[in-house]
Formats: sequence, structure tokens, C-alpha cells
Amino acid sequence: MKIILRNVFLSLAVLVFCAGSAEARHLKLYTYDLADVGTGVLTYTLDRVSGPKEGNETGNPTLHELELEYAITKHWMQSLYVDYDYTRATDGFSSVNEITAVKTEFNVTFFEKGEKFVDFRLNSEIAKAVNNKTDAYGNSDAADTIEFRFIFEKNFENFSIVLSPILMKDFAGPGELEGWTYGYANAILVDINDRVGFGLEFHGSMGEWNNLGHSKLQSHTIVPNINIAITKDIAWSIGAGFPLTEVTDDFTFRTAIAYSWEKFW
Repeated sequence: MKIILRNVFLSLAVLVFCAGSAEARHLKLYTYDLADVGTGVLTYTLDRVSGPKEGNETGNPTLHELELEYAITKHWMQSLYVDYDYTRATDGFSSVNEITAVKTEFNVTFFEKGEKFVDFRLNSEIAKAVNNKTDAYGNSDAADTIEFRFIFEKNFENFSIVLSPILMKDFAGPGELEGWTYGYANAILVDINDRVGFGLEFHGSMGEWNNLGHSKLQSHTIVPNINIAITKDIAWSIGAGFPLTEVTDDFTFRTAIAYSWEKFW
């Protein structure tokens, strides 16, 4: 039964991989660490945007994400997840209230933690736009995308630094496809005590790789965030995103709760 369930999980991941994908809009930060082998992690994430600077600018896009992760080996964790977007109808834009994307992600580390000067993890995500191919911002013709996150982490006694450049590309969709676009998700993470941590995150979307343009025309967000270990198996985080440029959303409320359990199957 264990082998059968594992094969089903991997088969679903491959199906999503072959299908295509849709751009991630959540302000998400990944660190080097993977779950222990055989552990499952279920995470719900909510992002609510006020004052969006594109598409439906008065609809307060609300982005929900449900993610299921499984650590197959100590260096490979696989994720399956869905995005559910909601935006109320406003002048010129219809409401959005549906699943907008299904995704899979390959999370891979290459060395033992601390073995190198800097720890490195690679995330490869493939997302497929579904249903009406419209996102929470009211943008239509959403494309299927592939995304690579190169995660570099350096740990010190009481804090860590994470640098994570992001490359993303449209590869299928009903409209015009973009080339490689560049972004980042960086952070300074501080351990307050054994149960509470503080993070100062920096997220950016800078446009196409070969035409980044001026920084004032790019989206840059700073996110103070608190992480709390409620129990050994339940973790909660809450943060707020503030714009660093005029073309960045005015405010993003973000929260996530994760439940992990051993011997997933």
C-alpha cells in the first residue's frame, strides 16, 4: 500500500508537470530546509491585496492556496497545490470566484545542511491555468508557466540570510506569451526564541530578463513577518506587505498555517 500511494502521488505530480502552469502571485518565501523523510505537510496560505496596481484596481484580490508536500528522500520533497482566487465585480471587471491554477513543485537540495559555505536548494514549479484562465486581478488569458527558484541560505548563530532569485517563463496559453521574467524573494530571519521567529522579507517582480527597465517601474514589496510554532506539528505565520515603488500594490495581508505529520504513508 505504501508503494502504491507513493506512486499515485508521483503520477499526479507528473500529470500536472505535463499539463503546464500558471504564474504564482503569492508573496512566498522558501528556505533551505525540507521536511523529514516520510513527513507530509499541509499548508493553507491567504494573501489579501488592497489597492492593486493592475487589472481590477478596486476589487481587493483575495488569493487562497492549499499545498500538500511530501518528503520522498532527505534531498527531495514534492508538492501539489491549487490556487483559489476571489475578486468582487467592479466596473469593467467581472467577479472571480474559482480555482484558477493547479501546480506541482520539485524541491531539491544537493548537500547536507552546513556542509558548504552557503546552503543551496532548487525549487522547480509548473502551474497550469484552469477554468476561465482569469486571475484575482481580473487579468484574462492567464498562461501556463514554469518557475525556478534558486535558494541560497547562510545561517549564523541567531539569524539567517536568504537570497532567492526567481526565473519564470510562460510556455502555453491563449494569449501572447512572455519570455523569461526575473524576480526575487529574499529575507533576514531572526530567532527570537525556540517558538517564535521574525522575518524581514523582500519580494520583487522586475519584468522580462532582457528588458528589466527602471526600478521605479518594477514591483518591490517589503514584508515584516512573524512565525510561531504553536505546537510541534502546527506552525502559523502572519505578515504585511508594503510597497517600495509606486507601481506596487498598496498593501498585502498575508497569513499561513501549516500542519505536518510523520509517516504520511
